[in-house]
Amino acid sequence: MPESIISIQHLSKSFGSFQAVKDVSFQVNKGDVFGFLGPNGAGKSTSMRCMLSLIQADAGEIRLFDLPIKTHRNEILRRTGSIIEKPDFYKYLSAYRNLDIFARISGTYSSKRDIYAMLDFVGLHGREHDKVGNFSHGMKQRLGIAQTLLHNPDLIVLDEPTTGLDPQGIIDVRNLIIRLKEEQQKTIILSSHDLSEIEMIANRMVIINQGKSIVEGSVKELMSTEHLLIRLEAEPVEKAIQVLSNAFPDIAIELKSGNLLEFHLNRSLVPQISQILNAQEVDIYSLEAKRSLEDYFIKIVQQDAI
Repeated sequence: MPESIISIQHLSKSFGSFQAVKDVSFQVNKGDVFGFLGPNGAGKSTSMRCMLSLIQADAGEIRLFDLPIKTHRNEILRRTGSIIEKPDFYKYLSAYRNLDIFARISGTYSSKRDIYAMLDFVGLHGREHDKVGNFSHGMKQRLGIAQTLLHNPDLIVLDEPTTGLDPQGIIDVRNLIIRLKEEQQKTIILSSHDLSEIEMIANRMVIINQGKSIVEGSVKELMSTEHLLIRLEAEPVEKAIQVLSNAFPDIAIELKSGNLLEFHLNRSLVPQISQILNAQEVDIYSLEAKRSLEDYFIKIVQQDAI
């Protein structure tokens, strides 16, 4: 049985008359890269703040490392590193000096060699003595992750770590998260608005909407229940539409442009496409089958709203 690192049960939190979190429950196991998904205003950041005791929950049970946060806060936080919103630094000081100060404030002993190794790990080798004020947003994010690692935590909590990053910055953070899991065996929970990123790096996830948990489980298993999106380029396109409509009468085929068709089909039927079209002398120029976490996310949220 997997070791539970985070267990949240029936969490709720209100601000005055506004109920930000109504009923959120999920579990993160040791070694997970766990995606915490939901549209803006769903309650992700509020849930994370409650989980780390930055704000007090109104109701519900919060356990980290099988310990209740209410009575074991210090012990839990010693084993946890987090970035909530964006990391803040002394902009007029260097990356090295910032980490040295934060290590001293937190009571963590970090030698010069330790700090240099941490900066190298997050891809800031050669920039150790540059002022943070001259860093890009992506570099500050990576420096923030280095800060969370100073005390060698078992759990890392990242709230929207790729927000505002350019494509290269997103790739850098993605690769860093993968390295944290594979090379340092960290357990990671991250919220994100970029669903494709979660699909690439997370093994488990929960989706919340309107302050409530909707679905939780393995990314692979949750996605396997959905139809694949098929993109097919074939000629003659009119004949391809007719053949496919006869073979799969329940599908809705959309002509995108030129000879490109799109439709959804159960994954077990995909191998039949080429066979059926070739038998009717329809030429296939390309055939792409993919499943999008974004499509799944939108479908789940829309079902919850009904």
